[in-house]
Parts: sequence; C-alpha cells; structure tokens
Amino acid sequence: MKLLSFFTLGLVSIFSTAQAQDSLQIGYFNEWPLPAHYGQTSGAYNDVLGANAEWISYNSSTAMFAALETGDIQIALSQGLVPFLLITTAGHDFKLVDIAVSYPANEGCFAHPDLLFSKSNTAALNGATAALAIGTTAHFNLNQTLTHFGIDPASVKMLNMTPAQAAAALSQGKVDIACGWGPALSTLQDFGTALLSTEQKAEIGIQNYDTIVIRSSFGADNPEVVAKFLKVTDELNAAFTANAPRMIASIATPMGMFDGTVAASMEGFQFPSVSTKLGEDWLGGFVQTHLKQLADFFVAQGTMESALDTYADKVDATYLQAAASLPLIDTE
Repeated sequence: MKLLSFFTLGLVSIFSTAQAQDSLQIGYFNEWPLPAHYGQTSGAYNDVLGANAEWISYNSSTAMFAALETGDIQIALSQGLVPFLLITTAGHDFKLVDIAVSYPANEGCFAHPDLLFSKSNTAALNGATAALAIGTTAHFNLNQTLTHFGIDPASVKMLNMTPAQAAAALSQGKVDIACGWGPALSTLQDFGTALLSTEQKAEIGIQNYDTIVIRSSFGADNPEVVAKFLKVTDELNAAFTANAPRMIASIATPMGMFDGTVAASMEGFQFPSVSTKLGEDWLGGFVQTHLKQLADFFVAQGTMESALDTYADKVDATYLQAAASLPLIDTE
C-alpha cells in the first residue's frame, strides 16, 4: 500500500465527532522532550493563556492529527514534516505555524569504512547499496547528498529498512551506506563515516525539523491564543538555549523520563529565535519550498500518489509575527 493511502486510511479509521473544549489541549509525543514541558511544570502556559492547559501524549502522528481534526486537541506541539505533508495533501485543513525544533545532527547517512569514502573520494558512492527508511526525509536527504556529490541517485540501490535495521546491516557489511536517527544514530556514528557534517548539511540546504500545527478554523477563531502559546514556547526555547541544564529536571518530570535520558535526547536540538524563523531560511520561504520539493520527490518515488501545486498556503507565519510583538513573559 502506498504511504499516502496507509496514512489517510489510518486517520479515517479513528476520526470521531469533535467534543467541546473547556481549556486548551496540547498534543505531544511520548519520550520527545522539548523546553515547552518546562512550562507544563511551571504553569507558564496557564498563567499567560488564562486557562488550564491540558497536555495529552500520543505515540503516532496519525493519532495526533486525528485528535487535532476532531478538536480533542487544539495544538500539535511537534509534528514531523512527512506526516504534515501527507495529511494536508489529502485535503485536511491544517496550518504549520512555527518550528518546534531543528535537529540537523540527529539524523544522517554513513558509509561503511571499507568503501573508503571521503571528501576526495566521493566517487566511491557510485553503485553503492544503501539501507534507509524509504518515504522519509532521510530518503530525500540522501538523494540531495548524492546529487551534491555529483552521484546519480539512480545508481545507488536503496533498501527499505528501519534505522535499527539499517545500522545493523551496515555494521555487518551487508550494505555500503546506512541512514538513520534516534538510538540507531550512535551505532552509525561509531562505525561508519558520515557523508556530511552538520555544517555541510546547512550549506546545501538539508534541514531536519519538526513543526507546530493547528487546525485552520481554531486559529481563525482564536488568533490571540495561538500567538500567546507561541510566545511562551519560544521564550522557553530561548531559556533552554541559554542554560539547558537548569531546565532538564522540570522537563523530565511531566514526561516521566529520567533526567539523563532527557539530556541525551535533547543533545543537538536547536531552537532558532523568532526573528530567525520569520526569515527566508524558515517560514519566510524555505519551509514552503521544502514542502513542495518533498512532495514532488515522494510522488516521483511512488510513495505519494499526488502533490499539491503549492504548499505556501499551508504555512501561516502571522501567529508567530503576532507573538514577536507581545511583551516578554515570565515563564518561571
């Protein structure tokens, strides 16, 4: 079954009648810690929004988007690009309103040492076999990387594997290249040779990031609520960037995670400033173009059935612009 069909069928199967909301419901992923959870502990969101903020955890993008559609939650704190792309292409009216987190160092592709890949020997990638999760941003990023090196992606045989499977295949010498993220990344880093450094990824426009998503109608009816939520979130992000260690325990507490696990999970996370995110490298142009590039790529690969003509109207920076003009908030 094509990825698009699988995803949308999953949503249809769990959609239900929307329920009236007495407070702001925020959806988030289990074991995906963010500075926003410090505000969950401190009550910063309650104070600024003037209402109780209820935090609801999910294990999948499908479940979180279904909850967003029905009104069981009003804000999806950190959604991946591909799920957002799939569901908006399918016709559901959601808006990407902010960048939740950028993690360029938390996903990558690595060559087997025997391939002798290096900056001066990129030709070693010709005719290679790669293991990766097909239909993900890692798939798109590998194609971008190969093109950057002057390698025809069609010359590389790509095998569909989870990150853990790909890491195992690389260490066992079954493939020449493996791409992954999460726990598998440490295995890849210890064994393989990175195709690109974090700095090189930025130079050629490879980005890995999650987004904050709302239902369009909720934003239209509650623009101040959305702006205030983004304001608190971005001030917590800035505080974390300035002094991460002091916030770890309060982030871990509501998520039921160990402090060390949270610290390790958030290593490499980046939280661009509001002014940066409003610029052309993010919501000012890049994200809209990136979504279209991803969609067209997945259509060409056969993992999506169709793409929209443009995704520019799926990104709405007005709420973040409004947040930028709000006064500073005490997030303690």
